[in-house]
Amino acid sequence: MTSRGKRIAAGVFGLVVIGGIVGFSVTRDSRNRIAVQTGKAAKSDLVSTVSASGEIRPKKYVNVSANVSGRITALLVEEGQRVRKGQVLARIDSTRFEAVTRQSDAAVQSARADLARAEADVELSQLNFERARQMWGDKLISEQTFQQSEADLKMKQAALDSAKKRIAQLQAALDSNTDDLEKTTVVSPMDGVVTSLQKEEGEVVIGAQSFSPTVIMQVADLSVMETEILVDETDIQHVALGQKAEIRVDALQDTKVTGVVTEIGSSAIPRGASGTSTAAASTSTANQAKDFKVTITLENPPTSLRPGLNATADITTAVKKGVVAVPIQAVVVREVDKDGKVVDPGAPAAAGGGPGAATTATPARSKNEEKDGVFVVVDGSARFRAVKTGLIGETEIEILEGLKEGEELVTGSYRTLRTLKDEAKIKVEVQRGGRS
Repeated sequence: MTSRGKRIAAGVFGLVVIGGIVGFSVTRDSRNRIAVQTGKAAKSDLVSTVSASGEIRPKKYVNVSANVSGRITALLVEEGQRVRKGQVLARIDSTRFEAVTRQSDAAVQSARADLARAEADVELSQLNFERARQMWGDKLISEQTFQQSEADLKMKQAALDSAKKRIAQLQAALDSNTDDLEKTTVVSPMDGVVTSLQKEEGEVVIGAQSFSPTVIMQVADLSVMETEILVDETDIQHVALGQKAEIRVDALQDTKVTGVVTEIGSSAIPRGASGTSTAAASTSTANQAKDFKVTITLENPPTSLRPGLNATADITTAVKKGVVAVPIQAVVVREVDKDGKVVDPGAPAAAGGGPGAATTATPARSKNEEKDGVFVVVDGSARFRAVKTGLIGETEIEILEGLKEGEELVTGSYRTLRTLKDEAKIKVEVQRGGRS
């Protein structure tokens, strides 16, 4: 090989070596970079909602209970039947009540006969007294005879007063027994629909004299329907009267009903409890999760809607248009020390120098301030920047301060963002375009 050929071969070999070194450096740098997904901060319309589950109920309904105890002899309606106020719904065995009423009526009639006799006695004693007074004035009878006539009149008047009071007493008993007899006929207290029939003809019911009278049926006005939901205690602060809501009913697929928040419970209900907690029970549920009952009145409910159906409500608590927003997962929390330097996840606590500083725990770490922020893409690295957040939408969050529209930031993955360090070298795996 000539000297010229040797020089050419040496030059080619040199280029190959240099290319290999550069390629190795590029490959190693690429391997050291963290793969991330990025996107741009852009203006968006955000809607904040609070979601909770509950069930459909009529706004006005009445549990029709037995007023007297006995056996149901007739059940005159069926479930789903429309009824009118005052319509007879059922009858309870009235044999005993009829007998007691007849007995009371007979006692009143007997007392009235005694009253008539007492009135006659008073009338006769009054005549005798008047005659005796005249004769005593004429000195025809003694004073003792006159006083006896006067005393007899007073006795007869007292007997008359007693007879009148006895009649009033017996009449009250008759009225009570008559009322019980009338209550053996169960009537509808309102116009509505029989939504629940809980007893059958022939069953025995317990009357209202007990602590828990038997519920025979439920009558409801289905023209106005509500959804009762239980809202978590952490979300109740965002719910207010008059807010709009969208209700999805499990049994009616593809059917959405709108409504308005009309009631907000003032007392917390322990999670899983059936009623409102009381002060006496609050000590035993101090650490238990709690909910608040919220009532949503439905607008134009479909005719297929039935009480008791499970439903999920999305209450719109806030709406903002044209605000700078980023994906929720892009906002992370990092500790910032007193010098403003970001403390990366997993970094040891500052120990103040000296031997053993890297292994000795100190309270210095706990004094660091936690701040919300995002990782902005700057010259191939991720730089943490503190931001101030606002409204939280379904998938995005409003940025009030710290980030401008169009700036590129790391948006994922969530696992990467959780451990991403400030000023880490990155490579873009997926870039998401800004929203218009």
